[in-house]
Amino acid sequence: MSAIFHLVYISDAAMDISYTDIRDILEVSRKKNAQENITGLLIYRDGFFLQLLEGEEKRVKALLNKIRLDERNSALRVLIETTGDQRLFEGWSMAFMDGDISSNSTQDLIDLFDACLGAETDRRDLIMLMLKKFRASAPELK
Repeated sequence: MSAIFHLVYISDAAMDISYTDIRDILEVSRKKNAQENITGLLIYRDGFFLQLLEGEEKRVKALLNKIRLDERNSALRVLIETTGDQRLFEGWSMAFMDGDISSNSTQDLIDLFDACLGAETDRRDLIMLMLKKFRASAPELK
């Protein structure tokens, strides 16, 4: 099995983003990602999107370029680009977590966003560890 490319980014959601927009993003993403053999997780919280994409590097980077052009987000910052021997979200063309729902707003989620938005220079291990924790809760993901 070839190495799996993992890319994590955070971006600002458009000021007027609606849950209808997010549903549309998920519907299209799930269909297209399945075709491209891309898996991952999208978390929306407090006006930000945090996303892990995984798959073949060329396909993931092509998808990232499309996401950069999507007006439903801006100020996209790539946090992590790495390879691993397995997917974190195997079978999830796009898992979703709504971080604005109070039951989802756990200390782990708050810490994850603090790490992603903070000025720390080496936060890669922390972010990947937290994403693995969210993988453990996959049955609750949408």
